[in-house]
Amino acid sequence: MEISTLDVGTSPPEGLVELAESVRGLAAEMIRIDSGTETLAAVRSEIDDLTRRLASIARKGDDPRILASVEPGVDDLRPYYPANALTWHCNPAFPPLCVEVEGNLVRGTMNLDLVYEGPPGCVHGGVVSLIFDQLLGHANGANGTYGMTAELKVTYHRPTPLFTELEFEAQVKQVEGRKVVTEGWISSGGERTASAVGLFVLPTYGAENTLSHISDEQVEQIRVYREQGESSKPEDNGKPPSR
Repeated sequence: MEISTLDVGTSPPEGLVELAESVRGLAAEMIRIDSGTETLAAVRSEIDDLTRRLASIARKGDDPRILASVEPGVDDLRPYYPANALTWHCNPAFPPLCVEVEGNLVRGTMNLDLVYEGPPGCVHGGVVSLIFDQLLGHANGANGTYGMTAELKVTYHRPTPLFTELEFEAQVKQVEGRKVVTEGWISSGGERTASAVGLFVLPTYGAENTLSHISDEQVEQIRVYREQGESSKPEDNGKPPSR
């Protein structure tokens, strides 16, 4: 099941996800180096050249192109890739996740390397929190209850190891008005290493644009998309969705 984004955001160009994977590999090898000054200088020069090549085809503006229907100018409106299961991996800063969606239940696996290390041999606690924010957001999207993170409580039961297949699961537990409560966990070898509870709030799109980095036109179109999506959903009386 694919996670719909209601036409918000654009699709990454072909090859961007693969390029991001290569950049992650580069970063992982960097952390293992303790010698080779000349090699490092040469590699840095090559990377700077590659950066200039990418800059030649990259959008120059910092404003996000929220809707694919909005045409960018020559030097404005960078593409916005919604951070869902389909586009998360195009950003090399994000940990790679293998995600499956069943109804409103999100589950999958991951195996993280040194790029995400905190304590020796373990995943950084901040990275664990980042992953939970993303996984719970996946579950919200699968449930059709997109929201902004209002509160995220992470409990660290034990260290989360690197170089180990980790399992995870996330699911919406309660929907009440604009508030959505979603829970998830990460485990290693059948033992939970961390769990999380998130409170998300569905945004409103009034006449006044409170999102200063997004044009009024884009905010209005997002509001219309959202109303169309809500009108097409069956009534749930605010009850928690079933598994």
